Amino acid sequence: MFFERFIYFFILTFIFFSHAKAFEPSSGITCHNKNNTVSIEFLFKSTEEEMFANAFKRIDGKFIKIGKVVGQKLSSFLLFEDQYAYLGVDFAWHLDQVTKRLKPIILSQGTISMGKMPETLSCISKNFWY
Repeated sequence: MFFERFIYFFILTFIFFSHAKAFEPSSGITCHNKNNTVSIEFLFKSTEEEMFANAFKRIDGKFIKIGKVVGQKLSSFLLFEDQYAYLGVDFAWHLDQVTKRLKPIILSQGTISMGKMPETLSCISKNFWY
């Protein structure tokens, strides 16, 4: 009787702990302009197969893939594309990792003119749990 309960308890414990999953936070940045009227959140994730991370942007409360990190130098800068910021324009963001300044960059000239470039934003590092 005791042995049967022990086996039953052991099997239930094994099943319970084998299905447990832990989520690690993903690193990203939160950026604001000087007047705090513009707020943008970016997230960077990579897999073992990829050399560069994917870039995600929070839109309507959800992180949407906006492109890839196209250049980086550790502890110096990060250059990532934003395919949805201006459709038809090869647009990217340059993050200076020392000063945490996010600047807009045009990667190549297209047939569509952007007009006024977005302003430079100040950023802070942030972990996102999603």
